Amino acid sequence: MPPIRYLRLLRMERAKDLLESSFLSVKEIAYQVGLNDESHFVRDFKSTYGYSPALYRSHFRNNGSDKSDNGHTGSGNKSNLRQQIAQVAKQSILPSLHVLVYMFSYLN
Repeated sequence: MPPIRYLRLLRMERAKDLLESSFLSVKEIAYQVGLNDESHFVRDFKSTYGYSPALYRSHFRNNGSDKSDNGHTGSGNKSNLRQQIAQVAKQSILPSLHVLVYMFSYLN
């Protein structure tokens, strides 16, 4: 595999992880993975995964909420929620704002 293709693959994998685990905008994610042109990033992401970054995020969140909402309540879910909030806060530029948005979206 040529080095430039490998670098692109690494960038897209990191972008996918950020789309799944943060509330960063697509433009912020593009910058985080080393691409300054948002349209270039969207084109590369779509050619790699078949979806635009925004569409991928919405599919992931919808499918993820179906998997995690299995009717169980208790300390296991609270512990999982705390871990998710901590992960979001660590990866966000504005941690407190993103944590509040995340908590609000989880409650609704």
